[in-house]
Amino acid sequence: MIQAPVVTVEEGQVQGKLVKTPGGKSYYSFQGIPYAKPPLGSLRFKAPQSPEPWDGIRDATTEGNVSAQIDRLTDKQYYVGDENCLFLNVYTPTIDGEFLPVMLYVHGGGYLFGSGSSTMYGPDYLVEKDVIVVTVNYRCGALGFLSLNTPEVPGNAGLKDVIQAVRWVKENIKNFGGNSGNLTVFGESAGGAVVSMLAVSPLTKDLISKVIIQSGTALNNWAFQKYPINNARALANELGCESNDIDDILEFLTTTPVKDIVEANNRLAPVDLFIDSATSLFAPVVEKEFPGVEAALTEPFIDLITSGRIANVPIMIGTTTLEFTHERTEDLQSFIPSELNIVLNSDESLAIAEKIKRLYFKGDPNSVESLNEKFQLLSDVLVNIDTYRLIQYLVRATNKPIYYYKFDYVGELNLTNKLLKSLGLKHAGHMDELGYLFKCELQKDVEPTPDDVKMRERMLRLWTNFAKSGNPTPEENHYVNITWQPVTKDNLYYLNISNELSLGTCPDKEKMEFWEDLYVKHFKIWDHPKSTEASPVKEVVDTTPVKEVVDTTPVIVKETVIESVTVVNDDKADDEIVVETVTETFSETERSEVRETIIITQDIVDHVENKSHKIENHIESNLIEEVKPAQEDFKEIVEEIRPVKEVALANEDLSDKIRPVHETITIFTESIHSNGVEEHRSNGVDKKPRPSNEIKMVQNNNINPTDVIRANDPPEDDLPKNIGVNKFVNFFESLGKK
Repeated sequence: MIQAPVVTVEEGQVQGKLVKTPGGKSYYSFQGIPYAKPPLGSLRFKAPQSPEPWDGIRDATTEGNVSAQIDRLTDKQYYVGDENCLFLNVYTPTIDGEFLPVMLYVHGGGYLFGSGSSTMYGPDYLVEKDVIVVTVNYRCGALGFLSLNTPEVPGNAGLKDVIQAVRWVKENIKNFGGNSGNLTVFGESAGGAVVSMLAVSPLTKDLISKVIIQSGTALNNWAFQKYPINNARALANELGCESNDIDDILEFLTTTPVKDIVEANNRLAPVDLFIDSATSLFAPVVEKEFPGVEAALTEPFIDLITSGRIANVPIMIGTTTLEFTHERTEDLQSFIPSELNIVLNSDESLAIAEKIKRLYFKGDPNSVESLNEKFQLLSDVLVNIDTYRLIQYLVRATNKPIYYYKFDYVGELNLTNKLLKSLGLKHAGHMDELGYLFKCELQKDVEPTPDDVKMRERMLRLWTNFAKSGNPTPEENHYVNITWQPVTKDNLYYLNISNELSLGTCPDKEKMEFWEDLYVKHFKIWDHPKSTEASPVKEVVDTTPVKEVVDTTPVIVKETVIESVTVVNDDKADDEIVVETVTETFSETERSEVRETIIITQDIVDHVENKSHKIENHIESNLIEEVKPAQEDFKEIVEEIRPVKEVALANEDLSDKIRPVHETITIFTESIHSNGVEEHRSNGVDKKPRPSNEIKMVQNNNINPTDVIRANDPPEDDLPKNIGVNKFVNFFESLGKK
């Protein structure tokens, strides 16, 4: 074999090196290949651009920079990486035109950290099975997932990095001996979520042949950020920006040193933010469409899946036994998924918590003896439930095989081995299957047992068989002595990967059916925004607290209640905000859920959440923000909204009536659900100057009617019977007082 191989790609030539696996086989390594233009200067936060050509032969014997990040895999948690990080690595057994299957791996790390580095994801064992392995770096944290809902920064830059890498591989892999028509994309944790997004993105149409989704999907609550403008303002605010204007924030963050951005991002997104509330501060978004701007996702993932708009390719999907082993609040109500919109401390919420207790725990949920059960519950809520739900959707959306697995092998190559042993737990944890797929420097001093070597061989064969043919068990042998049956509509077959391989149906059946019943009863697609769009705040409105009760006498309103919320500012005396709650009295059979929206800017959101611990769970029907805009401003806004009447009448199901608005106006600043940013600020960190508490109204001259009314209206019984925002009384009356 050639000691210094040279391969020609679209941009020029690259020279790699010859490497030997621990088993003595040789392969070619090409590292640090740029697949996009460096995202520096004005390109920060923006979609990747095609790489620039180079003259001569580029050295590809060392890895490129990882994304700028705080390395959370080490105890020291220090800053590493660089903005110039869009590099990939290609590892191939041959460059002689064998047209081998290709496996592109997307690393995890909660969108915050990680890389495709060979120190963590060494390709040696996979390459020995005659596949080409590609690992990729993409922008993490705010650098990759800041969204301002503008044409310049619509969001998903990090996701588009991976898509650009897929495109690059599609164009160039034939020169490394690969088959561009047989590309498997696989990833774990946040990487698994990204892979599932690639399977539905219009930008990867016809590019991917198979997908492997490991321990994370785009259905998980943490997979997307829902309030990107609030998150962007929080980051800028943490760094000392005193403006809430989107253009000012972009200019500020574009010129801020990258290390400062990464460190501020890290302070705002501690581990407990993810564990306690299943929230990722900077993550993919549902993009607003702009002319001439490529969008990775413009519709919610669940809409795409349920309507069958997914790549029609074989899918392998699964989880480990204990995905997460962290402590969480003792209140079992906190494990009820927020997207079910069940009010905390209501009779229903308490009853569900009691069912969870009976289903998961044999004794006291807070005892040391119940650690395993508590971690199982946490793992279900953060990963397993949505994996189960996704499989149910997939089996109806595609006619290609879907292979489901549960990894429960415990050996020396498990990455969480020491941690779980210290807790007295004998199960596989998050990332543990990776120790049997990749050569990891963290395990260089680990001596695998014969059973570990056998498990590694099994895992490698299952994964590479699937990459080669779409069937992980094309034939039985000493290592893979079972036929893995794909899921059907009638049977949820799964492969139990433990000391031995076994085929079963519907793992954790009773628990999964319990959660499925909850989703059937409480989850409504129309309750969830069709985009994460929030209009930029442009105008300051007087924030003097409103003490008087504003008349609320539209025909649909039966009862008005005033509640008071105290907001504690860093430098000021307490400000009282009057929150007006409008509810309607109905008979028991007619009672309908009243949706909440508290229209408040990020600064006040932070304080309210800090004081009230997610106020939406305590104030059941708060549908008013406290600032009464000037009548002129209100008229101006109304003129910008296409009449709801026209949209409603356009629906075929509404020929004889105008359906009440089921979604409160989203053109204002985003709601109280701002991910609890302030609540999770690290203690002891010197705060940068913060702007005064300003409540601003949005002025947007390009409002899309779909931002106001969803195209797919819910059944009438599920609609709120009033909007409860007195500022819009005249507007709704103009619809005919329906």
